[in-house]
Amino acid sequence: MYTLYYLPGSCSLAVHVALNEVGADFKLENVAVPNGQPRSPEFLKINPRGGVPVLKIDDFILREGAAILTYLLDTHKSALLPQSGLERASALEWLCFANSTLHPAYGRCFFQHGVLGDLAKENPLYKPSIEKIQKSWNEIEEHLQTRDYLCGNNCTIADILVTVIANWSPMMKEPINFGPKTKAFFTRVISRPSYQKAMATEQVTYKVNV
Repeated sequence: MYTLYYLPGSCSLAVHVALNEVGADFKLENVAVPNGQPRSPEFLKINPRGGVPVLKIDDFILREGAAILTYLLDTHKSALLPQSGLERASALEWLCFANSTLHPAYGRCFFQHGVLGDLAKENPLYKPSIEKIQKSWNEIEEHLQTRDYLCGNNCTIADILVTVIANWSPMMKEPINFGPKTKAFFTRVISRPSYQKAMATEQVTYKVNV
């Protein structure tokens, strides 16, 4: 039995989608707290770092999203993560891009929102963070000119995570622009039954205008 500790609409949504994709038996624990409040002591015992996703596998705990996704998809032999070769390497490359480039860029903006509120966009560090986000989406738009998904014509877990992260864009205090190929890509990804089910369960709507 799996237990997923999550925050609605956060990067843990990608794990929720993956669990739906593989047909796993799992339960959900929403660890959301009011803004500015610390995580509960119970959750911090499970993950002292305080972040999500966290996946409990019987008595074993995984606390990093990429590790969780790789474990789940390998264990259940899901097509969302090819088993070998360049196809697998490509999926992992884009998964790492989502984790190490896209996610931190949004995270820097969210941190400034939390500290400065509406004044965040006046911070000289805010514009470079937005520019980093926009540059990443421009790269993805160019990459998608000749393919339906990041790794070709088949959806992988990288597509799922990138699409989850994109939905944070309307919360930015400067507009993030997506090209037509990227918007069509989002539509393909969120139309998957596994994605629709996860959004409904978490009561999340897709706010990017696709």
